[in-house]
Amino acid sequence: MSAWQKQPITAVVTAQELQDQLLALGLRETDSCLVHTSLSQFGYIPGGEQTVVSVLKRVLRQGNLVMPAQTADYSDPSYWEAPAASPAAVQRIRASMPPFDRRLSPTHFIGKTPEYFRTLPGTVRSGHPLYSLCAWGQNSVELCETTTYDLPFGPASPLQKLYALDGKVVMLGTDYASCTVLHLAESTINRPQFTEEAPVWQNDRPVWVPFKNVALEPYDDFNALGARFEQAHPQAVQRITVAPGTITVVAIRPLVDFARDYYRQKDRRHPARLRRE
Repeated sequence: MSAWQKQPITAVVTAQELQDQLLALGLRETDSCLVHTSLSQFGYIPGGEQTVVSVLKRVLRQGNLVMPAQTADYSDPSYWEAPAASPAAVQRIRASMPPFDRRLSPTHFIGKTPEYFRTLPGTVRSGHPLYSLCAWGQNSVELCETTTYDLPFGPASPLQKLYALDGKVVMLGTDYASCTVLHLAESTINRPQFTEEAPVWQNDRPVWVPFKNVALEPYDDFNALGARFEQAHPQAVQRITVAPGTITVVAIRPLVDFARDYYRQKDRRHPARLRRE
């Protein structure tokens, strides 16, 4: 029995309460929102991820709902660190790793809600083998169109399209540490590029394909950046407490623009942090 199961339920957030709070934070039915979730922060939500996704769809019924769908464990095991893989294990993993499949490949390490959302009828998934996102709504196909594997969070990514749509980030119980849209800033400030690989289907057979990427989160400081952003742009952030957790809504454009300037300055001071070992 987990520690959570040993505690009595005292905080309950219903679907109607969640919907009311999202509307109070200024979400409109035509908004395009990238949503991150940690439902345990809200005590108990009857229906869990089903309730949360249903509420988000009602609130954004003429807009777009987007969630991460990364499969980072499909990466080259030569670079794994936690845990690392021995040289012999690397060879066996690469030889037997299933190729990425938009429909079948599950999300890993990002929670139950994004995985539930991925499996629903009407959800569209982008085609990057490591760094995909899922979308539902008016522009879901356009958002998930994948024309290149290079710079998966860069100018051709779903994140850039959310920026163009003047989208918002919705953090349900999370903070900036998991704010994926900050990778758009990191990917569009001319950081040195390196090559990654991932398995995909090509001509009916699995192939490890190379693609270009940049250092992501080399400073592990997204929360520090978020604090500075909120101090500089308080009008771009809305937050409300729900039971023990918080819901935060942030405008994407000012956040990404601020992060670009922040990381340009930091990169000039720490160029060695941007190289892949």
